[in-house]
Amino acid sequence: MILGVVLALVTTLAYNAGFVLEKGALSSLPPLNIRLPLNLMRMLVTNPRWMAGFGLIAVGLAGQLVVLTRIPLTVAQPLFSSGIVFLLLLTMTVLGERLTSHEWTGLAGIMAGVICVVASLNSRTDTVGTGGHVLRVLLIAVPSTLAGIGVFVAAGRRGGRHRRPAGDVPYGLAAGIVYGVAGMVVKGLSASIDFHGPETIAASALASPYLYLLAPITLAGFLIFQTALQRGRASIVAPVSTVVSTLYTVVAGTLMFGERLPADAVDLVLRLTGLAAIAAALFWLPRRARAASAGADLADTSIIDI
Repeated sequence: MILGVVLALVTTLAYNAGFVLEKGALSSLPPLNIRLPLNLMRMLVTNPRWMAGFGLIAVGLAGQLVVLTRIPLTVAQPLFSSGIVFLLLLTMTVLGERLTSHEWTGLAGIMAGVICVVASLNSRTDTVGTGGHVLRVLLIAVPSTLAGIGVFVAAGRRGGRHRRPAGDVPYGLAAGIVYGVAGMVVKGLSASIDFHGPETIAASALASPYLYLLAPITLAGFLIFQTALQRGRASIVAPVSTVVSTLYTVVAGTLMFGERLPADAVDLVLRLTGLAAIAAALFWLPRRARAASAGADLADTSIIDI
């Protein structure tokens, strides 16, 4: 299982490095419009920097499939969510952004949570879930995806044409819901793939109904997140999206695929403490930025009212 932990950290580094590259590319593009998906896709795929970021994210996603066959969701998802640490550190070194003491506190909370989760891992008692019926997953996935899309549409329409769109938090919430559904489906796909060679991997993946459920959900999450990332600040959108998707995947995925929390009392306390610390830190990170955003919205409203 230690190999699974190491692989999880490597894949989340690749995944979030891709986000940094995409954010840099999106800053130079005209405004994205989710209602024109073909035009949006054309703008993105013709941008080399964005494509490089997309390639890293694809590598990270492929690695996650392998990780989910080695460690439980209640361990894997917190490790994946720790990628926000890599994201903020990379924005500091690559994009030249400075981290505040507030953000350093959040990063420390995430790392403390990851340490607790890893310490709770017991190779003798922790098992990776392989159950889950695709129809039952479908009944959860479809309405949840539609709910995420609804949140995104409502965020863009709030206040009418004379008011600014909703703040960054609703955009992160929308992306998080849809990506959480995708995470649950990825768990199902990973459980149905035979990893004993390239041919068997391809054949089992193509035969799995989870692959064809994952494709439209991932596309919806992709379009929502890319638009949200351009409209909002990565320091808010990414943490909110991460915490929502993590909590959704852990809760729904654990129930759908029959995984269990540790039976040992000490391991259980460590696992739950780690999950709580990571969730709290991810909510803490955008807190100050949300306050600044609310102040900006209030100022804009006052100007309009005058």
